[in-house]
Amino acid sequence: LAEMQLRVVWEEILKRFDNVEVVGEPLRTPSNFVRGYSHLPVRVTRK
Repeated sequence: LAEMQLRVVWEEILKRFDNVEVVGEPLRTPSNFVRGYSHLPVRVTRK
């Protein structure tokens, strides 16, 4: 379910912005149960 929700969020973000660019180092969540990031700095450009 979470992966499907994330897919929908990204589809909506990409509809509203021309560019999504990672501008820093990502920090992964330190967990054996959850895959993901606790911090991911990005820059977005509006359409």
